[in-house]
Amino acid sequence: MDKRLHSRVSVETQCMARFQLAGQSYNNITVSNLGSDGCCIQVPSQSAGGLSDRSTLEGWELIHPSLPKGTIKAKVVWCHGQDKPRAEYVETGIQFTDVPSGYTKDLDKYVTTLAKANPPGFM
Repeated sequence: MDKRLHSRVSVETQCMARFQLAGQSYNNITVSNLGSDGCCIQVPSQSAGGLSDRSTLEGWELIHPSLPKGTIKAKVVWCHGQDKPRAEYVETGIQFTDVPSGYTKDLDKYVTTLAKANPPGFM
């Protein structure tokens, strides 16, 4: 059961992200689902060493033509897969922080449009 306040939709083949953490740049990171307040990303295991719960991500940017432009801050709220030696990626929950109101409004509009375009149970 999903306990989120804001719904999420699958965007795995449509959206990427980039950000910085502790001086390291992360580019072309797959976003698997997206909501107006956060998302889930898949970071390649070999470069996920610096990610941990409560890490602050600087210069967060969503890469997709229909999504808001500009950078924000985000924080890691959970990570799964770091303890699995053969895991291809670390799945990471992200919460958007320090977000302008227009950014959230544009994200919500995009998520709502995707949710309406896909059948129930899509995600």
